[in-house]
Amino acid sequence: MNNEYEFRLYYQLPESEPDPETWLDALFEAGCDDALVGVAVAGHMALDFTRQAQGPLAALRSAIDDVESAIPNGRLVCVGPDLLNLSELSALLSERLSKVSRQAMRKYATGDVRRIRTRFPPARVSGSTPLWHLDEVIKWMKHNGKFEPEMAESADALIELSAAIRTLNALGEYAASRAAYPDLAEQALDLTRS
Repeated sequence: MNNEYEFRLYYQLPESEPDPETWLDALFEAGCDDALVGVAVAGHMALDFTRQAQGPLAALRSAIDDVESAIPNGRLVCVGPDLLNLSELSALLSERLSKVSRQAMRKYATGDVRRIRTRFPPARVSGSTPLWHLDEVIKWMKHNGKFEPEMAESADALIELSAAIRTLNALGEYAASRAAYPDLAEQALDLTRS
């Protein structure tokens, strides 16, 4: 049975043809008719997919294959949703699961909320606009009873999708680091084995 998955692919276009408009027909012909294509920035493209597949990795794989057949020299930069700020988390959760205000997200993140079982996950990117992995936040919210019971299946499906996206992004970052700095990548691997 196929499920529906919503995700975004970010691509860097080939240097030889950086105009996103050039690729629209090829994308449609390659099977990306289930994507909204963002072409605002020269040299880059964002594709918002709503794809049916048996699982999240199958949905991601088929979308990536379709884009890469249309744009053979394009480079997948990252997949979303993954790292989000509190406003983005609030908007996405409100759209896909249940209403969560930005103020509630801030209270969860700062620990200013009662009746929780575990501490909110740490931000994965700190600074003036911290970012959290979506799968960690949804798991935390589910574990701490922040969703209605009837949302459990939808929450699980979104956890599964966002975990697949997070893993794909991590592997892409690792491959890029290993290609650019093979010795450092090997040394870093040794650190993680200790």
